[in-house]
Amino acid sequence: MLSNDLKALWDYQAAENELESYERTLMNTETRKKLVHQQQVYKNNQQKLKQLEQESMLLQNKMSGIASQIDTLQKQMQEKKDEINEVSGYDLEDMFLEDVREMIQECEEIKASVEVSKRKIVEIMHRLEKSETEIKETLIKMSNAKKQFDILKEQHAKEVAAGKDDLDRLRANVVQAAKGIEPSLMERYKAIKQHRANPMAKLVGDRCEGCKMQLPSGVLQSLKVEGSIVECENCGRILFVAED
Repeated sequence: MLSNDLKALWDYQAAENELESYERTLMNTETRKKLVHQQQVYKNNQQKLKQLEQESMLLQNKMSGIASQIDTLQKQMQEKKDEINEVSGYDLEDMFLEDVREMIQECEEIKASVEVSKRKIVEIMHRLEKSETEIKETLIKMSNAKKQFDILKEQHAKEVAAGKDDLDRLRANVVQAAKGIEPSLMERYKAIKQHRANPMAKLVGDRCEGCKMQLPSGVLQSLKVEGSIVECENCGRILFVAED
């Protein structure tokens, strides 16, 4: 009879809920929470390490580029100095003296550019030192997180092992409860479970116990028809009328 099938399905839901509740208990111990936390700490620092290494690489490339610019500027300044020295021993007319003054001015500008570039290199070196310090600190944090993770993982494995007998018993109960339930009814149950934790709900008075909504009289009449499977119009759960 259908009422027996629904009763069997109701018992199956109860067995399944008991199993899922116990599985959640095993997965939500304090040890497990700490384990997940340490795993996240490791991942966060791993990401930070990657960013720091990328930043360090960019700074080194930038410093290399500035050093190359300084080398070019120094060569240009030396060329200007050589030009000035070449004409310094001559009695030059005013127009040529103006050219010399211009060359000296260019030397001063090049020298100023070199000084600015050197200050930039010093700033980059300070940033690199800071970055290297942060890299070392991050590696230490990762190492500590890994050690804690390994310790907690072993502790949690012991907790799971200690609960294995109860877990196996509850799983066996679910398998046993599923026997004799029509495949089509079980398929319907599984489909509803995809979006409802409990696919079945008791009828309490004229209300669905799952969503607490009052059911139309037509639905209540359908529940009295033998051989019918009725779902709540509001939440979609299979309605179960418990015997007194």
